[in-house]
Amino acid sequence: MANYARVVVESDLLQLDREFDFLVPESLSQSVRVGQRVRFQLGRAKKLASGFISSLPLESSFATSELFEIVDLEPVVTEEIFKLARQVANRQAVAVGEILQQAVVEHMPRIPKPVSEPIAEVVVELPDIPGVTSLPKRSAILTSARSLTHAGLRYPDWCWLFLRAAVEAIESGKSAILIVPERDQISQLAALFSSMGLKDLISTWLPGAKKSDRFTNFHRALIQERSIVIGSRSAVYAPVRDLGLIALLDDGDDSLREQGSPYTHAREIALMRATDDVKLLFAANYRSLEIQRLVEIGYLKDLDIKLPPARISYSPPAQRLDAASFKLMRDGLEVGPVLVLIPRKGNSATVYCAGCDQRLVCNNCKGPIWENEKGEYRCRVCQGISHSCAACGSNKLRRGRTGSTRTAAEFGKAFPGITISEFTSDTKQTAVKKSKHLVLATPGSAPRVQQGYSALLILDSDVWLAMPQLRSEQTAIRDWMEAIELLSDTGRAHIAGVDQDLGQALSLGQHRALATNAFREVNSLSLPPAARIATLEGIQDTISQALELATKAGATVLRSNLSESASALIRFSYSQGAEVSASLKALALKTNARLVGANKRRGLKIVMDDPGAL
Repeated sequence: MANYARVVVESDLLQLDREFDFLVPESLSQSVRVGQRVRFQLGRAKKLASGFISSLPLESSFATSELFEIVDLEPVVTEEIFKLARQVANRQAVAVGEILQQAVVEHMPRIPKPVSEPIAEVVVELPDIPGVTSLPKRSAILTSARSLTHAGLRYPDWCWLFLRAAVEAIESGKSAILIVPERDQISQLAALFSSMGLKDLISTWLPGAKKSDRFTNFHRALIQERSIVIGSRSAVYAPVRDLGLIALLDDGDDSLREQGSPYTHAREIALMRATDDVKLLFAANYRSLEIQRLVEIGYLKDLDIKLPPARISYSPPAQRLDAASFKLMRDGLEVGPVLVLIPRKGNSATVYCAGCDQRLVCNNCKGPIWENEKGEYRCRVCQGISHSCAACGSNKLRRGRTGSTRTAAEFGKAFPGITISEFTSDTKQTAVKKSKHLVLATPGSAPRVQQGYSALLILDSDVWLAMPQLRSEQTAIRDWMEAIELLSDTGRAHIAGVDQDLGQALSLGQHRALATNAFREVNSLSLPPAARIATLEGIQDTISQALELATKAGATVLRSNLSESASALIRFSYSQGAEVSASLKALALKTNARLVGANKRRGLKIVMDDPGAL
């Protein structure tokens, strides 16, 4: 029988980032438990607040009001998830309640909860994975971008790697969480597990899934003795029992990072959740700088899958389509579909003024103008339509670099009688023919073909490499390797317009060397991921106080703007992270508690480790 309950409020407000004590009414005292979701009156608010019971103290000097009701009779937050949420909140300088909002599904009283069923003995015949004889406790595995065929099943090598790691965890009485960035990869991995007789053990956490499906999957993970969760970034919080494995694919994919608050990345949460008795596996067909850092400091053991590499050729910067590119497409179209990867969609990635020769920008927000597939000149920022040059007023415009739509039209003239399809983030995927089908796609949009593409042509490499960001080369390599993985066993790839150093390293599969050199450069400059960064926004006085606190904790100011709408960028080491985050969070709490000035701007916005800040 409990008389008091300590509760964490389910809210992203920093003012509520603390535990509140409540009296437990006699009617609830027999059924109250740690981890339950409850409702209660908070302050003078008329609407009831919700939260989670973190403990049941024997005494309390602060409890004055009673809990109103127990929402979830069964606990929905485990002790492990409570601890993880606090770690993540402290690292990102946000409220614990905000993390719990992401980690725990909404209550849905009309959806029946699943019932735990006994799990049959797992017997799975696994293929040998060349180069990976055993899986260490902490590993970074460089995959080959090739496929393995076993018992008539053809899947990318990382699928078999994840299958083996998950089966080992299940056989030892543990559960597994497998995180992959894209929906089709989740479906692909789930199909392999089902075909191997593991259907009853898996649950798929698809991005954008219905609330009812999320509710069912969440509660199945809570009650099932052993389970395998396959999902996107939210799956890292899955409340599985006896977690024994976290495996994450393609950690450089942007979809693994929350684009809004709390700006977390699934890779960092996986690192925090992988305690001493949990295996941790990172796999990709390239090497990100974050994983390279962990390899170099000895935290991760470096392994690779030793399969024959894909056949990759390259040509130096010259004309957009050279003879080698045309020959590759002609030969490939005779035996299978051909994929052409282009960095940008639409008719033209840029538009220029024919009068003053300046690049066209939006008259309203000064954002860059591009020509979409409908021939409209639109702003990339505000989506407004532009008809004239903002600088000289001329309405005579000319196109810049060719996008996917105009490229498809040009290829239609060069390859008569060939089916040509364009796939972008806005396109619904359709079936691809077995031959004489030319597929043009932007990164991440190409449909998967069962037997793979016979050829791959990567165009406009200089656009990738010239992107205004610190990691343009790493982004390009990731996009290219994602497409190379879609090749058939005999398929060939050609990268047009790269210099010899990069082209030769890619054709020889020297991803470790590329990552080592890139990490050495950022390390010499003390830039991420060799160090951590944080971006700050607020009014002038708040940013000044934030910089003073951060520098006292050891941070370095990289950039500051102390105008009316002030901002700053700071850098600090991993060992300084806890103190910097705590000091900034305390200031944010203090400034959030009051309105500032007539315009009512308030608080301090903190974004930890924003890759776009540099």
